[in-house]
Amino acid sequence: LILAGIAWALKLGAAADIASSEDAMALAQEADSGFDPVEGASSRDGEGAIAADAQGRIMVLRRHGSHFAGRLLEPGAQGLLDGAILTVTTTDRRYGRVTLDLGDEAQAWAMRIDALD
Repeated sequence: LILAGIAWALKLGAAADIASSEDAMALAQEADSGFDPVEGASSRDGEGAIAADAQGRIMVLRRHGSHFAGRLLEPGAQGLLDGAILTVTTTDRRYGRVTLDLGDEAQAWAMRIDALD
């Protein structure tokens, strides 16, 4: 019980969900201090997000253990749209695919990813 109390006090364990575009932008900036997001969107399930900066760069975020990992998308990244679901495949195969339920925003983000080429 003492260890559980210490873990709770230190806020160790499961990470919070990405609940808003503000959360998405804060996590993107945390992942890369040189990335200054001006727009973001979070997946409805809170497991991932996407953000863009003023230069047009796009970062995708996904849960990685109890934290979130982000990757800047490069030309060659793909965004597959299925209704409100956007599946992003980065050029970094180790990062894997990220599936985001973005609702009405999914199509706009897919078009921005396609424009990276």
